[in-house]
Amino acid sequence: MAEVAADDGRTDGAVGDADSAIARRIGFVARPVRGLVNAPHLLVLVVLGIWVACSLTYALLEDKGPIEGLWWGIVTGSTVGYGDFYPSSTAGRAVGAVLIVSMLVLVPIAIGHVIANLVFDKESLAVATVLEDVHERIDRLEHLTLASLEAQHGREWLDQRLAEHEAADASTTDVAERMLAMFTQKNAQPTNADQDPPGGAR
Repeated sequence: MAEVAADDGRTDGAVGDADSAIARRIGFVARPVRGLVNAPHLLVLVVLGIWVACSLTYALLEDKGPIEGLWWGIVTGSTVGYGDFYPSSTAGRAVGAVLIVSMLVLVPIAIGHVIANLVFDKESLAVATVLEDVHERIDRLEHLTLASLEAQHGREWLDQRLAEHEAADASTTDVAERMLAMFTQKNAQPTNADQDPPGGAR
């Protein structure tokens, strides 16, 4: 029974290591993709760069002019496919495949950003307007309060009180950051050194 438990421990450890490795590899690929998807301006530049690069590469490989290459890039990237220009070499077809797949993946995401910016929620806009007005009123009230306190107690007293409040805010922030760091360390993935040695616990 002990040997079976040890084998189960080794199997669970191996599966956990494999899952961690896969998660790291997926995260390595997903993080740049997520960053690109959430950066509309960079996304548009990447789309244009891929289109121009593939078009000029096609023109070079197929002995076409740059205008013909750009036209082929528009027709192929949009998957319209008029058929007036098409690659005859294997390298040209590979460039066409890269262009088609890239445009099918990236262009809808860019269009989604455009639509999201054109369509707005009236309720959200009203809430944002009210919040902006509230912030302006709070700032005005803060300036008036500071001016009144300075007139009553003097600038030195006001500076001392403000320094005390800033120190209190800084200490509160430090406590929150320490609690967050403790939570992150507690939920961090264990390293190979933290795991049980091969064969499991005896």
